[in-house]
Amino acid sequence: MKITIARHAGFCFGVRRAIDITFKVRQNDPGKRIYTLGQIIHNPQVIDALTKRGIGIVHDIDDPKLKPGDIAIVRAHGISPDNKAALTVRGVEVIDAACPMVLKLHTVIKKAAKTADLIAIVGDKDHPEMDAHMGVAGDKGIIIQTLDDAKKVPRVKRLAVVAQTTFDVALYKEIIDILRDKADILDVSDTICRSTVDRQSEVRELAKDHDTFIVIGGRTSANTKRLAEIAAKENRYVIKIESPDQLEGINRSRMNKVAVIAGASTPHWVIEECIDALKSIHASSGIEGIMLDTLAESPLLPSLGCLGAAMVALVFSGQAYRWDVLLAVFFLAFSSTARTKRQRQWPTWAISTGIALSISLLANGFTGALVIIGASLLRPLLDVAGVQDYLKSLYGAAIFILTCIVVPLILTRTAVQPNIGLLTAYVATHYLTVEILLGLKNMEKDAIMGRMSLARYINEDKATMLLEYTIMGLALVLFLSFPLKAAPAIVYGLLPPLFFLAKGIDFYTEQTIFDNRMYTIYVMGLWAIVPAMGLLWMATMM
Repeated sequence: MKITIARHAGFCFGVRRAIDITFKVRQNDPGKRIYTLGQIIHNPQVIDALTKRGIGIVHDIDDPKLKPGDIAIVRAHGISPDNKAALTVRGVEVIDAACPMVLKLHTVIKKAAKTADLIAIVGDKDHPEMDAHMGVAGDKGIIIQTLDDAKKVPRVKRLAVVAQTTFDVALYKEIIDILRDKADILDVSDTICRSTVDRQSEVRELAKDHDTFIVIGGRTSANTKRLAEIAAKENRYVIKIESPDQLEGINRSRMNKVAVIAGASTPHWVIEECIDALKSIHASSGIEGIMLDTLAESPLLPSLGCLGAAMVALVFSGQAYRWDVLLAVFFLAFSSTARTKRQRQWPTWAISTGIALSISLLANGFTGALVIIGASLLRPLLDVAGVQDYLKSLYGAAIFILTCIVVPLILTRTAVQPNIGLLTAYVATHYLTVEILLGLKNMEKDAIMGRMSLARYINEDKATMLLEYTIMGLALVLFLSFPLKAAPAIVYGLLPPLFFLAKGIDFYTEQTIFDNRMYTIYVMGLWAIVPAMGLLWMATMM
């Protein structure tokens, strides 16, 4: 069975923005009564998370639960101007989390209302987004859902046509063709969201060589239903699910090439769980899953990076490699670079610290042992301190720099050279880029769990732009440092990791690597390039 994951599966920008706003409101006002005006998105897992965070739902602006001083959050579908004004009059604080594409459509409708005799709003009559659009259009608005509805539109001099942002692209075109005979002047606006267009086009493309579609999303999600309908129109076997447990006992006899698609309101982690459940049909998947989980959670890869950075630090300082120091650094890093708190974390910390301490004690005496003990205690203290996650990333970078640069220089009694500042900039950039990239990949889950990662703190767009400019600038400085005699030639060994980190940004934005574990392994695995370059330097230059 071949499994293909749609590139455009999961949260769209508007949904992710609405969820992020909702949870930030709760973080900023932990004591206030907060409600969403209808379900913030059509997904049971997210709604359950909202409920656990004390965020309620009201389906009517006149609901008596809404009191003056309460916060009402407008969902991605938007709200009509009259309803928004009514809430404000009642003393309810309204926070608008409507999708920017919906707000843009409202602007189009307002502009059309000045010149058009009639505004045809093409969409699902029962969809909440349509209520907001009709509220903006006022008396000039009419709803068209089917071809028959389009045929019944009275003829007017000027007719404006817009569409619900998640409407069927093909059906919209057919309706427009009918409406051409209904007016002397037809003003058609392309208001279907780009994300919707891409998802629907991808389903039709996948249908050419896939026999089965697994459609993941809430049962009340209109865009998820539409994806399933498009696949069914292509005469493909369609299985609609909300969670991985619904894959149990499915008929596999018709499943040879399977396409996994998901609506705009489906979290990525739910998609990943469903894919894991689908893959579990294969006997080898259990071992594969264990290996991926272990490698993604293990401190091995960043520890190798720490070892490599220590090798570069010694070369920058004009020192030969001292393997007792490098091994002590490796095991010290192994005890303090695990990304997740697990039950086996503390035994790992104790064993790794013990090995690093023993090596340092034998090679460097009591002073070296004290250095290892002091450095090894920093990470446990950080883990129990209860600081915000974005601050933990910054402190983690400082601990990493201490471990891979400061500790080896102290153990070798080496004076700090000016070029060590260049290496420090590289290590900090590499470490924080990894933190931000993994934060971006987990942004949806972090928002729902209430974690303020460094990526969420900076903001997605600003974070990717910051990474791109920082990596380009640092790469240029590293490239020029050798001919300017600011650093030895080993500095060129730091350029490949930066290149592949930049590719990691592309992989995130283009969803090239969907599996979270595989993406984590890719990003963390770039640390292994640094010691490889150190060994290459030893083989060719030392």
